[in-house]
Amino acid sequence: MDTPGNDINWEKILDALKNADTAGLTAEELSMLDTAREMKRRAKSQDRFPTEEGWQRFIAARDKKQLVVKWRKGLSIAATVAVMLGGAGFWWMQQKHSSQPPLIAKADLKPQQNIHIKLSDGKVLTLDSAGAIIQNVNGATIKADSAGIVYNAANGQKSIAAKYDTLVVPRGRKIPISLADGTRVWVNAASVLIFPTAFQGDTREVQVQGEAYFDVAANVKQPFVVHAGAATVTVLGTGFNVNAYTTTIQTTLANGKVSVAAADKKVLLSPGQQAVYQLQTGELAWQTVDPRAFTSWKDGDIYFEEESLSTIVNSLGRSFDYEFKFEDASLEKLTFTLDLAEPENLQQVLDQIRITNGEIMFRIQGRTIYVARAVSAGQH
Repeated sequence: MDTPGNDINWEKILDALKNADTAGLTAEELSMLDTAREMKRRAKSQDRFPTEEGWQRFIAARDKKQLVVKWRKGLSIAATVAVMLGGAGFWWMQQKHSSQPPLIAKADLKPQQNIHIKLSDGKVLTLDSAGAIIQNVNGATIKADSAGIVYNAANGQKSIAAKYDTLVVPRGRKIPISLADGTRVWVNAASVLIFPTAFQGDTREVQVQGEAYFDVAANVKQPFVVHAGAATVTVLGTGFNVNAYTTTIQTTLANGKVSVAAADKKVLLSPGQQAVYQLQTGELAWQTVDPRAFTSWKDGDIYFEEESLSTIVNSLGRSFDYEFKFEDASLEKLTFTLDLAEPENLQQVLDQIRITNGEIMFRIQGRTIYVARAVSAGQH
């Protein structure tokens, strides 16, 4: 079509409806394609969706984007789509006074909860957009804002017993924290880190629930110990990731050396190796992996290599504070390789998945995303 660069090419949308090939579609065209597929799906479902309502909403969205389409050809294609959808009714006229949801919902909601620190004295510090927090507790100075947290212990501090604080990171959030010894920890969504305000004694010990990446400050005289469920990771100075979201606990080494112990067993890891402990069987083993597949989250990147869609959306739901539900269980086993640098929101990731595989469509309702099989022109 001879239209400006931002126009929708309706012929391409029709072709995509027929053969599920979305290659070359713009973001606007993908949005219109999703709408057309949803209209077609509802037209054939039990809660039939009238063509008149669907088409009017389709046109409204197109006009709202201020797109320029040649009138004659655009009208012809519009008629073709309307006929193809079929199944007219008067439900829209009967319900015209009820409020209607937006034509196309986007997965761009912000997380619902804020990060907070439960201090050993019972106080709670909540990190939000209000500004930086500076707090003096148990001899330590805490500086915190939405960009990160820093603990500074007073020089020469001595105490009878270590005081432990708890960092709680909800779904949809992640944050780096610098501990009193200089160790830097990136704490992932839906995770908890328990740590002392100052490290004392022969070891530096912390606990993690969920997932965290550690860049440990070297100290030969005071090894760093991470307790992750039933597994214990001991290091002197190194970079590694611990994932303890489930009963399978993974420790992935990026650099240095660590030993992982669980159930009276121990393995020593070198860079590029991963220890896997199965809580249910008590088995502890190691394997060679690409560390980036397990550490890219700390940089805000989305990276999966030949992973199942079920595994991918489970991680995305946690990272962006959404719930995914499969309407077609067979889609769970589809595999994808994704590599996106710091997407602004979940919608960008969903668009990439949809472009990669035309079989999939996402229907968004609030914080719930339904994963369904796209309706192709060949299905009747």
